[in-house]
Amino acid sequence: MKDINKINFMDIGRYLFPISICLIIISVFLLLFLKMNLGIDFTSGTRFDVTILNNGKIVKISDLQNAINTLGLENEFIIKELKSEKTSSHQMFSIVSQKKFDEKQIINSFNNNLDISNEFLKSNQTVTISPKMGKELIRSASLSLGLALLLILIYVTIRFNSFFALSSILALIHDVLITIGIFILFGLEINLPIIAAFLTILGYSLNDTIVVFDRIRENLEKRKKKNNITDVTNVSINQTLNRTILTSLTTLIVLLILYLVGNYLIKLFVFALIIGVLTGTYSSIFVAGFCFNVLYNKYGYMLQSDESDGEKLK
Repeated sequence: MKDINKINFMDIGRYLFPISICLIIISVFLLLFLKMNLGIDFTSGTRFDVTILNNGKIVKISDLQNAINTLGLENEFIIKELKSEKTSSHQMFSIVSQKKFDEKQIINSFNNNLDISNEFLKSNQTVTISPKMGKELIRSASLSLGLALLLILIYVTIRFNSFFALSSILALIHDVLITIGIFILFGLEINLPIIAAFLTILGYSLNDTIVVFDRIRENLEKRKKKNNITDVTNVSINQTLNRTILTSLTTLIVLLILYLVGNYLIKLFVFALIIGVLTGTYSSIFVAGFCFNVLYNKYGYMLQSDESDGEKLK
């Protein structure tokens, strides 16, 4: 074990763990006081995506807005250019309104006011979400995240013990909150696929944490004295480090390829996963591992007394 114990992660964790707690607090602050850029999945309304083939000129958002204003619909639409879809041959725009609208009217306004013929316009998709459905989707998304955390807490408690469970939940909350905080900070759209990405992050991060915890438990069982387990935690993390790095790197390679070749919506989903993989790899060591080490060193005697009582009953 002496040869394996190369990096003192717990010593490094003394400096990184407070930073992680600060990032969690900042993310909570952003969540409470800054407005999230929610997609129509949650806000309700209609989204219409249109591709404009470049016929020698670049179309600006202000041009599209002025064309729509001629219909007497001023300030009722939000227009975004999907920059990741912009090429030398075409531009793609997303037109969103809280109210239902006729996309044919929009196309006609572009024809008449921007001198763009139908052959240079391509309607991609139109999605309408009712207010009732939007509220239901918000409730379902919140319930999914809450239920996932609860089931993970129960699973880890049964498989390991309460110290492992609390540490893993803190790591999962860390990963999801930081991802949400980054999305809020940069005004990125949060929709149903992003909620799916959050759930995927929970699964990835938990898997990484379980690998570390499994090794810690194995090494604890070999150790007779358990009053201070810092060296056991360090050795366990070092033993799993190669596996953790290789898994994260191979996952990131696939995600980066998807990000480079995917369209706008896929890029958002993949971007959330990239953040999740990075934070999940970090948190399995410096949040979950460090937190468990501190809890066990301070309160581990309670678990040891329970174990000795169980042995006496046998």
